[in-house]
Amino acid sequence: MKYRILRSLGAAAVLSFIIWPCASLAQTAGAAQVAAGERVYSDYCSNCHGEGLRNTSGGVTFDLRRLRDEDRDRFVGAVLDGKRQMPPWRGALDMEQIESIWAYIRATVDR
Repeated sequence: MKYRILRSLGAAAVLSFIIWPCASLAQTAGAAQVAAGERVYSDYCSNCHGEGLRNTSGGVTFDLRRLRDEDRDRFVGAVLDGKRQMPPWRGALDMEQIESIWAYIRATVDR
């Protein structure tokens, strides 16, 4: 019985040493994607949607802080195809850039 407990504890320790660096790498990759999204947002989106997602248009443009996690597909569609006064960005932005903008929005809104 003692051996079984020690073996389980040893397996848990080994798994924690394997999983912890993976989680750390995922956080680093996520942080890099958010930073890239902030740069892309600043270059392409901030003129209309505001610096740092602070929309100061008085309702003329959509406030991106209103987007929820489940709105990702709607966001991607609006970026690719445009919506109302927003022009389509299909061909100007690739999916990696669009996903990075989404990561930046989520990281900013979900703080």
